[in-house]
Amino acid sequence: MLDKPQNPIMDTLKLHTPTAPAPIPSRLTLPAELASLTFDPPPKLNDSIWTDALKVGVKASELLSWDALRPNYLGRPQPSAFISEQENLVFAAARYYLQPPINDSRTEFKYVAQQELLEALKMTVLGISSPLHIWDPDSETFVQLVAEKGGKGVLLIDDKDEVVSASFITRFLTIGTLLRRLEILVASLRSKSGPTVHAFTHALSTVIIFLREQLAQNSPQNDATLSQVWIQYEKYEDVLTALAALTDRGQDNPPHNYLALDHTSVNLLSLLYDHLHPHIERQAPQMVTAILAFILTNTSREYFQQLSHLVGFSGDSNPRRPSRVVGEHNDQYTIDVSDDGIEERDEFDRIEDSFPTFFPPKLVDILPGAQKSLVLLRAAEPDHPLLRARSVRRVIEWFWSWDRIEAAWNGRGVAPVVQEHISPPTPRDSEPGLAQFRIFDLEPGSHFGHSILDHNHAPTPSSVLQDFIDTFPHSLPPITPTLEHLTSLVFEPLLQHASTLSRTLLSLFLSPDAPLQFKPHMELLHSYPLLASPAFKSRLAAALFSDSQGYDPDEPVPTSLRSLRRKAPIKQAPMQRWPVGLSWALLERETWPPVGADLSFFLRTVIVDSFDVNGEQLEDSSSRRGAFWVEAERRLGFAIRDLPTGPGHDQWLNPLSIEALDFLYMDYKPPHPLDILITPEILSKYQRMFTHLLRIMRVEHALSSVFRMCRSTSRPLFPTLVAANKRLLHFRFIAHSFVSILSSYVFDTAIGGNVNLFLAQLDQDQEDQTPVFPDVFALAKAHAALMDDVLAACLLRTAQRGAGDLLRQALELVLEFAVLVGDVKTGRLQEYEAALMLEDLAGRFRGRMGAFTRNLKAIVDKGPLPSVPVTAALTSEPRMTGGIQAVSHLSDSLSEWWTTI
Repeated sequence: MLDKPQNPIMDTLKLHTPTAPAPIPSRLTLPAELASLTFDPPPKLNDSIWTDALKVGVKASELLSWDALRPNYLGRPQPSAFISEQENLVFAAARYYLQPPINDSRTEFKYVAQQELLEALKMTVLGISSPLHIWDPDSETFVQLVAEKGGKGVLLIDDKDEVVSASFITRFLTIGTLLRRLEILVASLRSKSGPTVHAFTHALSTVIIFLREQLAQNSPQNDATLSQVWIQYEKYEDVLTALAALTDRGQDNPPHNYLALDHTSVNLLSLLYDHLHPHIERQAPQMVTAILAFILTNTSREYFQQLSHLVGFSGDSNPRRPSRVVGEHNDQYTIDVSDDGIEERDEFDRIEDSFPTFFPPKLVDILPGAQKSLVLLRAAEPDHPLLRARSVRRVIEWFWSWDRIEAAWNGRGVAPVVQEHISPPTPRDSEPGLAQFRIFDLEPGSHFGHSILDHNHAPTPSSVLQDFIDTFPHSLPPITPTLEHLTSLVFEPLLQHASTLSRTLLSLFLSPDAPLQFKPHMELLHSYPLLASPAFKSRLAAALFSDSQGYDPDEPVPTSLRSLRRKAPIKQAPMQRWPVGLSWALLERETWPPVGADLSFFLRTVIVDSFDVNGEQLEDSSSRRGAFWVEAERRLGFAIRDLPTGPGHDQWLNPLSIEALDFLYMDYKPPHPLDILITPEILSKYQRMFTHLLRIMRVEHALSSVFRMCRSTSRPLFPTLVAANKRLLHFRFIAHSFVSILSSYVFDTAIGGNVNLFLAQLDQDQEDQTPVFPDVFALAKAHAALMDDVLAACLLRTAQRGAGDLLRQALELVLEFAVLVGDVKTGRLQEYEAALMLEDLAGRFRGRMGAFTRNLKAIVDKGPLPSVPVTAALTSEPRMTGGIQAVSHLSDSLSEWWTTI
């Protein structure tokens, strides 16, 4: 080898003269494969060795290699030296010889050929028992026949080991098991009630039928390799695994751990959407995503239709009552839509308070109000254009193809329009009279898949699903890159319709030319229960209160029915205490409360006389505003309520108490449908404010009587006790300052600072492009929040009980001081007795006011900071004083004066 040329091929190509072969050492024996390196070719090959090699190679093999240069080459490759590269049976035999299986009597090995195995797996993937596997109903899995007898069976494919065989068979067992489990679930869901769960059951059943047909059509070929068969069934395993995860029927989940599927509409649709969302986000296979989208589309169709009907989006003008599948019944709302004035329950409570998780937040906020707005609009204006019937029916449904998404986007969210009725095709040999009943020959829901049906073959559920999969995009278009964007586009028409419906009804309440006007009713409540009308306030004060300096039997009471009848008033009993501040007309019968004809008479005249002041509005009786005041006169009036009389609750029976007039309140009955904006709960808040204002007015008139009784400098109430007289004057000044500050704060800041700006917002809502109130129910909530702020500013909320009690006790002490001065004036108390009582009152008043101001400061410190919008701060736009925020005004006014007592 050392003397041999290093490149014999190149030497042969250069046609070197062949030399005698060198002697081969006896100690060196070359293998037969290297014989071509040691022999000299015959002379006839000297001219073209590659030409002859090519000719030989064409006869035996087209592959040129070193083996082809050997003279003993037979035309077939030599077997490899690696055992893993030998034939399958050779490799299996070697593996069995080197690693024999453990001999276990409880384990039975079954060897099957590839063709036999594939024939059995054709049945297994369809969920049918085969000669190799049988269905176990207890575990809901496929088990081997030998395992059914209590032993352990191992199925081995010829020339494959246990691991490879189990890995190959597992996929087919998974497909068959999940398919069978889903069939059992579908059978159990058929007994559930509700259109949504029925639609889900039908969609899931359609998917199972489709998968069965695909599995039957795509059965493995006998000549296919195991790898080809295994890959061919991968997509079906992915689909069934996704469906099993959706329904909690996974391969490793035993039946006793199954979770019951929530069949309510909201939860079921939320589950479907939440399961589809991650598959779209991570770009799952198209078939998996398309089938999940198909189930969501068909399951939500009935829910969307009923929801659209409840807000009038379906184009149906008849106010028929749908079945209660969207929400539960609620007795909170009543509506009067009949001519005879009988109140009947309507569809206010049909929409649930909760919606599927994928609903846009704006739609969730506006849908309940839009449904109630539809009922009110039907009652208020039945001929409104929004309520007219349409020839076509608009629907809300999912759409996934790019062209429909782009069409909806270009149409600004307008959903596709379908015909109201889709009639099935009528074969030529059918009777014309039975054509209208051909739709019942179709599968449920199959007519939704095609707008134009084939005249020869009606679409089957499997064909509808196949078309859905074929047209389903691999990804969402750039205009809706995520499922959230697509959801917003799908519900955009419903959102626009609901907003239009709510705004239309709201305009009936806020527009000056509308038949229903909310602002005049607000002005009425502001003027009368909140005492903002000067004419009404002065007449009410003259009817209920008096600031006279004492009882004069010769002086007639102008508001008394007895004085109108020109009868002498009844004299006061000599030892009866004088309820300072109250009108003498209320004390004529010497009983409290003064119920009877007298009270009803002059309280009724108070309202009538105050309405007469609005003569300029009433002159034009044809105007709507004038008609409103005429109508309001019979809807507004005083009423007496029954209060508790137990221990600690009978102060209203004492005319000397601050609660003496709590039995009296103003009753207002708003017309329908304005009772949606002026609810009984809101009216109760007006009544609480009216009671609080009467208490303040009582104390004001009592202090005015004190001023009258103390105005004479020649005859002071304490002629001999100068210190007591000084204390009297000082107490009078402090009490008057406190009541004046409180009255000014309540009427100007708490009431006027909130209500006046709220009335201005009602006018602003019709002028601005961006409405302040989206619907009438938001307006009702704003009205309730307004009264909550007014009550909070007056310390009348339940959370402010501590400060409210201190304020009431301070007013009680001021009234008790006025009664004490009255007792001194009438001679009921001696000078020295009144001096001691006056000193005690001053001390208690000092303590109450100190605690009250400290409590106010704590409320202001812990309360929220007043929020000032940036636009309002730049333009100096007025804003409401609010509730807790307004308390700071009262705290600043009372921060110093009480310490001077």
